[in-house]
Amino acid sequence: MRDKALLTRISNASKSHLSKAPPAGVPSHHLQELLADPNFDIFYAAPTLLVISSLTGGQWAVEDCSLAAQNLMLTAHEVGLGTCWIGFAQAWLETPEGKSAIRLPESHLPVAPIIIGHPKTPPPPVPRKEPRIEWIG
Repeated sequence: MRDKALLTRISNASKSHLSKAPPAGVPSHHLQELLADPNFDIFYAAPTLLVISSLTGGQWAVEDCSLAAQNLMLTAHEVGLGTCWIGFAQAWLETPEGKSAIRLPESHLPVAPIIIGHPKTPPPPVPRKEPRIEWIG
């Protein structure tokens, strides 16, 4: 999706939905501050949202979509694009209204809402720990 008005609608609807049912494990004060800010765009002004989805009820639907998302994100990085999986959009996109907004059939599950764009600066390298390998047997 590249329609700015649609992305704004999804961002606002997702913020409203999250404020009513916040996810477990997220500090509520931090989340409430973000959701209360009318200028906070959950998509960080990225020009494109891609939602990887699957037929509902598939045995490995979430895993398959997650692997597809990882491949998409690695490929985008290779060609100089930035990506981010936007968990804030997840719950609202699963609603009938959310599915309708992105023209996703009711029989599908939106799994991975990913923004794609040109990063302002390259992300810093992630510090890596030495791997711990244990052989059993």
